[in-house]
Amino acid sequence: LTFTPRRWSTSIRRNQSMTDVAVIGAGLAGCTAARHLSEIAEIKVYEKSKRSGGRIATRFSCKHQFDHGAQFFTARSSEFKDFLTPLAELGCVARWDGRFAEYDGAQLIRQTEWGSSPPHWVGTPTMSGFVERLSDDLDCVFNVEVARAEKEKDRWVLFDTQGNLLGDYDWIILTAPAPQTHNLLPNEISLKAQVGLIKMLGCYSLMLGYQRAVNLPFDAALVKNANVSWISVNSSKPNRKNFSMLVHSTNRWAEQNMNTDLAEVQEKLFEFTSEILGFNVTSADYVETKRWRFANSVRQTDQPFFLDRGNKVASCGDWCIRGRIEAAFLSAKKLAVELLKDL
Repeated sequence: LTFTPRRWSTSIRRNQSMTDVAVIGAGLAGCTAARHLSEIAEIKVYEKSKRSGGRIATRFSCKHQFDHGAQFFTARSSEFKDFLTPLAELGCVARWDGRFAEYDGAQLIRQTEWGSSPPHWVGTPTMSGFVERLSDDLDCVFNVEVARAEKEKDRWVLFDTQGNLLGDYDWIILTAPAPQTHNLLPNEISLKAQVGLIKMLGCYSLMLGYQRAVNLPFDAALVKNANVSWISVNSSKPNRKNFSMLVHSTNRWAEQNMNTDLAEVQEKLFEFTSEILGFNVTSADYVETKRWRFANSVRQTDQPFFLDRGNKVASCGDWCIRGRIEAAFLSAKKLAVELLKDL
């Protein structure tokens, strides 16, 4: 299976007795699995947000845009490199050759230039743009949250949050974060317990948009020994306009403050970021804070996906391997290759 600008190509043609598959979640994992299987199965993708991408996300204001989820990605495997090549040719992804810095608290301890070893990639013109490109010719239903999945007469029946019937399917593939996947699976499904063991960590994103550029010694900065872990000049990425900054809290601080009022969280992030950068960041013209309850996961070593052939249910996502964009792709692709044997 290879990605081409128009479609994913296989030697298998559609037939009238194709398996019905529901994919829950239109992030990179969901779209990858759907595209790989779409030549041999009837695929319907359900996404609770208004667009595809998941945590590969972009938020817009009237003048600024913020990649408030994943910041960049690298490609280590040959499969992911091959996947990115045509997307780069189409202009859906581009290298971010930024100025990189490391801070120890408020002290700048290292500066360097990102180069090609390895390249740091971003979606263009938005972070989520390349995932949206993947979903273009998929049968996606947006703004619909799958809240219940039941097994009836060897078919999966799905319902939304209002109890409305969404449809029935031969197979379901769940790609939402592990806690949400766990909650959606019925108790009798064996992989429910396995998924429930995977811990995902939260994060807060502070978005700052300025009318005038701020002089900073970096485009991207890793921060250690502080409650903030990352600060970047979002507008330094390819094809971005107007000066903007993105700040991520540490997972630890977010977990300790996950149920804190968002206004209070924002004030704390102002304080932390101002101390590190040495100026009052509240002078921004645009400010917004995002709570990510399931932002990251620790490295997993057991398996890259979950599969219950007897019940015709599977699950994949970055959290099956490690909280990285490449991991989401690899998890979904490996699952799809395995499912091709059944479908």
